[in-house]
Amino acid sequence: MNRSNFLFLTCLLLLLLPVFNCSNEPKNIAVSSDGVKISFEVSGKGKPALVFIPGWGNTKSTWDDQVPYFSQKYKVVTIDLAGYGGSGNDREKWDMASLGKDVVAVINKLHLDDVVLIGHSMGGAVIIETSKMIPKKISGLVLVDVFHDVERKYTEQFINQWVSINIENVSTPTFENVKSNFKNNSESLSKRYIFMVENAPKIGWSESIKDYYRWRNEECLESLKMIHANIVLINSDQDSTNFEAFRKYHLLSELRIIPNVYHYIHWEAPEKFNLVLEESIQEIMSRRNP
Repeated sequence: MNRSNFLFLTCLLLLLLPVFNCSNEPKNIAVSSDGVKISFEVSGKGKPALVFIPGWGNTKSTWDDQVPYFSQKYKVVTIDLAGYGGSGNDREKWDMASLGKDVVAVINKLHLDDVVLIGHSMGGAVIIETSKMIPKKISGLVLVDVFHDVERKYTEQFINQWVSINIENVSTPTFENVKSNFKNNSESLSKRYIFMVENAPKIGWSESIKDYYRWRNEECLESLKMIHANIVLINSDQDSTNFEAFRKYHLLSELRIIPNVYHYIHWEAPEKFNLVLEESIQEIMSRRNP
């Protein structure tokens, strides 16, 4: 074989190599640090990339009212954490750090380097852990109805009772036991919630909610001090927010309140939420370090 033929075949092989690179994982599956498969979806393009993380008991479908809106301008990534939706549940540790590593796995697979993390409820704890692991890739965080009083401590009695109530509600979800999640006991939103949780295996759910409250008691405040990116809180007015307390642990933060909603702000007032989130993203990007 002469030199020109050799070079031609070498170049052809390099071009065809991606075709024959038989990674067994689909494009929308990342593998977390402990081997658990993490399902995600990508829509749109543009920077920053918006990575949406659901709260406890929720799948990536919780962001269905946000994806069409934001994917017109940004790359939008929605993720099922381990134990939820299309992701695996063969995990031993169900702590916030392990869930944070799920998000890191997706960000790394997609080669994202300019990310705004959006986390609802327990998802807020998850994205704080994510940001600690890959700080250079995170431009900002949006915490959706996570911290009304960041300094609150939870007793063991409260945690056990609250976990028991929540596990019972998702194990046998009915309109009567989920309607209080929504202002005015919305029947349509209750049905949406029931559809999301009723057939899920719920492996790791008890462990993860318990660890969320352990994290709140033991790690939250120190973790906030470690975050260098800007943070925006988007809270409901269901409870008052002690924002002064929050700023003691993270000065580069802002607060937005959406009125007349309960915990599922992005469900109950999706249009208002989308506008406030867009404003929050623009503020984060304008204030980040060059």
